[in-house]
Amino acid sequence: MRNDSNSKEMSKSLLVFIFVIGFLLGSITSNLVFGGNKSEIHINIIYSSEKASWMTIAYGDFLDYWSENHEEEVIIDMHPYGSSDSVISILNGEIFPTIWSPASSIWIPSLNAKWEALTGESTSLANLSESVRIIYSPIVIATWEQFNQTHDISGFLDLHDLCTNPEVDVKLAHTDPRLSNSGLMSVIMALSAVSYVDSKDLSLEDLTNETNQDWLSGLEASAVMYGKSTGFLARYMKSSGPESLTVAFMYENLVKDISSISEGGKVIAIYPEEGTLYSDHPFCILNADWITGDQRMVAEEFLEFLNQTDTVKTAMDYGFRPIDTSIPLDPEVFNYETNGIAYDLLVPEETTPEDGDVLLKIPDLWLLCKSTST
Repeated sequence: MRNDSNSKEMSKSLLVFIFVIGFLLGSITSNLVFGGNKSEIHINIIYSSEKASWMTIAYGDFLDYWSENHEEEVIIDMHPYGSSDSVISILNGEIFPTIWSPASSIWIPSLNAKWEALTGESTSLANLSESVRIIYSPIVIATWEQFNQTHDISGFLDLHDLCTNPEVDVKLAHTDPRLSNSGLMSVIMALSAVSYVDSKDLSLEDLTNETNQDWLSGLEASAVMYGKSTGFLARYMKSSGPESLTVAFMYENLVKDISSISEGGKVIAIYPEEGTLYSDHPFCILNADWITGDQRMVAEEFLEFLNQTDTVKTAMDYGFRPIDTSIPLDPEVFNYETNGIAYDLLVPEETTPEDGDVLLKIPDLWLLCKSTST
């Protein structure tokens, strides 16, 4: 009997030993095959194409930071989009961003209004007050230094006088305001100038005013090109020279990209004396049912990383200004002699129209007044 008892105890011990060894081997095999117990968090970032170079650098730096501080694996898919295209693609269910960053806050109310009309949901898809703003770039009048030395452009009113002067050959370009942020903001600024009001106070009466419409038609009559991409417009101006394009409306940071002296001369930024709108690149974590708690956590940490001083300073290398005024500007970047752009912004900052109907009607007014030769 005693031998039987000892035999049973040995059998139990052997079974426990085999179970423990099996568990350990299974754990080791799992680690080798599946990479351990690390979970995987996948987020999608849709951002305006103007900041692609900076976002690419920030993306790599963030992944390094994340791997040093977290066990979970993060996969980030980033895609540059035109602001208008991104709104359409979200509404059509073609893209499902965790973070959405259009070129300007102008597009947030537009997305929310269309989302509510589509879904019936009263909750904003993108919360304007919770958006994170880190960098900005003002809209400027880009022209050739030699052309401006002759004509001394100070703003939109001066430019209009040149465009309607039969003795001056102005070749103007801006992007289509139905498709591009810079084009929409440029037309808003022009209408603000001729109406002698801050752009936030533009009214439907300003848009239907026949004198204002005639003025805008006179300005647009010099247009030789309406594009979809502001970046393409800037590169075209640089490569084609003043014979093809003398004036264009674009972001300040793009002037920095194309300002180096070429055969056509040097491109410089004119800051309209009537005021300029800032392309403020808001980052929005969407209030969408496709976003999980883990994804929101990673998105919040990504935006905190973007907002760190070192990351913001990297954006300055590409001509963007920091929202945080405690971060000093790099005088080698914001330098007229080397990059054609100013260090200080000395013209008024305007804001987008407060009347949503005005914002929606501006592309329609532009269609009425645009050049018929393009």
